[in-house]
Amino acid sequence: MQSCQKIEESFRRLESTRNFEEPDRVPILIDVGAPFYAKVLGFTLKDYYRDLQICKHVQVEGSRWALSRLQDDRTYSISLDQARPDIGAVAEGIVFGCSISLPDEGNPWLSPWILPKLRSIEDIDDLEVPDPSNCVRSLRAHYLRAFGKEVEANEAPAIHPPCSAAGSIMGPERLYTYLYKYPDAMHKLFSKLLETFFEITDYNDRQRGGRTDSIGLCDDHAGYLSVEMYRRFVLPYNKKIYEKYGSHGRSLHMDSRTDHIAKIILDEYHIQEMDLGAATDIAKVKEVFDGKVIFNGNLDSRILVAGKARQIEEATEKCIRAAAPGGGYVFDCGGETYAGIDPERLVYMVRYAKKIGKYPIR
Repeated sequence: MQSCQKIEESFRRLESTRNFEEPDRVPILIDVGAPFYAKVLGFTLKDYYRDLQICKHVQVEGSRWALSRLQDDRTYSISLDQARPDIGAVAEGIVFGCSISLPDEGNPWLSPWILPKLRSIEDIDDLEVPDPSNCVRSLRAHYLRAFGKEVEANEAPAIHPPCSAAGSIMGPERLYTYLYKYPDAMHKLFSKLLETFFEITDYNDRQRGGRTDSIGLCDDHAGYLSVEMYRRFVLPYNKKIYEKYGSHGRSLHMDSRTDHIAKIILDEYHIQEMDLGAATDIAKVKEVFDGKVIFNGNLDSRILVAGKARQIEEATEKCIRAAAPGGGYVFDCGGETYAGIDPERLVYMVRYAKKIGKYPIR
């Protein structure tokens, strides 16, 4: 009964916040990553990314840990039927045929990593938009390599929007250098990446027998650009994605700084929700998004590795006092909670947020 009551309270709290109202307290939803759960449950990243049974076990038991131990405002846990093979952040590597490093006995805490294949202007010219059905076959081959067994796959891996997709297959240093040195070549590359995004999304829709009408983009690389460069190289491509697939819902995740482009994000994309990274000035974002966009995040999760209690308290207070008044803000870390974060510090942060997040905010 108590569990049902807690879930109902969380539903009401989140509903009020999304209507830009002030509930009893600030909602708390911590984006906890599977690598964090793996370590909490006694596994390495090698265990998680190389053993399918452990991979699914971690997702299920990790979500139960969060529901019972973390006790934020999440309202469900994951069942075994809902658990999926996790490839990590390597979709572009699979789609475009890059080499991918995987954790092994010698390096059990390595995250799956793409080895960039675009190293010259000629490589950009040679890059082709792949057939999504071939991407499905490549995904199956990756599953076989990673898990040592055949795993069924019917959909192609979804890639990031052009700027971040480019960062994955050419590396961030080359990405930012080429944007300034070879703008025409980069527009050519981004056009190919946009076409790939469309081809994969439409292919997966056909496989599901539906049509995407809500879209959430993850675009970490784009936040490091100036306003001028963002308008030139990111806005035209991302806007086309939202216009094609966002008739019902639009959201954006960026772990990089976004306060300098918040007005563009609001006015051009017309998003309803945004996940903020730790580098953003949350007070500036609140000024732009207030009453228009629901947003979450911003606390720097690095303080949860070895930070003192008072540091955690101050960081929590900063986010809540700047963003929570008037509703529309959900307390969270800026970016995913990864392995290496102290579970006890994470639990302490949630408890403290509940304590000082009661409305009216003081």
